[in-house]
Amino acid sequence: MDVVAGPWATRPASRLVVLLSSERSGSTLLRVMLGAHSRVVAPQELFLLRYPEFDSWRRQKSVAIESLVELFFLLGRPLAEPDIDARCRGRSSVDVYRWLFEQLPPRTYLLDKTPAYTNDMATLMRSATLAPFYIWLIRHPLGVIDSHVRLKATARHRPLSRRVLDPVRDVVERWTSGMSALARERETKWVVQNLNVRNFLRQIPSDQQSVVYFEELVRAPAAVLSALCSTIGIATEPAMLLPDTQQVMNPQLGDPTFHLHERIDPAPTESWMQRYDESQLRAETQRLMRQIGVSSRRSRHSPSFAA
Repeated sequence: MDVVAGPWATRPASRLVVLLSSERSGSTLLRVMLGAHSRVVAPQELFLLRYPEFDSWRRQKSVAIESLVELFFLLGRPLAEPDIDARCRGRSSVDVYRWLFEQLPPRTYLLDKTPAYTNDMATLMRSATLAPFYIWLIRHPLGVIDSHVRLKATARHRPLSRRVLDPVRDVVERWTSGMSALARERETKWVVQNLNVRNFLRQIPSDQQSVVYFEELVRAPAAVLSALCSTIGIATEPAMLLPDTQQVMNPQLGDPTFHLHERIDPAPTESWMQRYDESQLRAETQRLMRQIGVSSRRSRHSPSFAA
């Protein structure tokens, strides 16, 4: 993999910031906070880097065109779907980004927040061609698991058989293993996604990346944003600390519950402690937590896990 060398902030062509995280890690909040900056354009999830060509992206993730339309709306230069198609048809996804860079005002950054990028190394390697700045957002696995399970529990369109049988299955699984199958699936995905990001970022220059811990972001947003913006090469702006939390977004392109939050609130970051215990996590999960700097929290039944 060819990587452009030198301080990232001094490269005039490097105008892409990629936010990497496991789903339910708070990436929508960070996107909205960064998007409040006058020099950052942050549409909903693009998904574009998951596909080698624009045409395959349009066929397989057609809903994501909404994010490109939003991008041009945010730039104050509305462009309809047919116009975007006409300009991008037949191009590689990397070439589409280069075209998007040409549409940006000088010294403006495009933020691409798509958690699905962390599912496979091919997508991450494709992104490196554009020499972006990477933000790795990490949330405690039990915070991710709890958020995911609660979201699925409130889904309106689950089949009747799932709505009837899932609670019974969950009771049995919790009795035998302490966590439901859905929670275990989410735990596995957290491990795989964060391992992918860790292994990928080992190949990226240190000046081209930054790690943000979700729990720290919501507890001390001013300090975390200040450090992050300094690394990216922009000054913090007051609007970033007053994000529009009432944004309603397409549930296929962002957090479907984001608009239910009235403000940045640190309280929910440890609400998982009412339902889960760190001792329930697999050994490989706990090992990765230590390796990537995830703080252990005091659990209900295992005080030995205290930070």
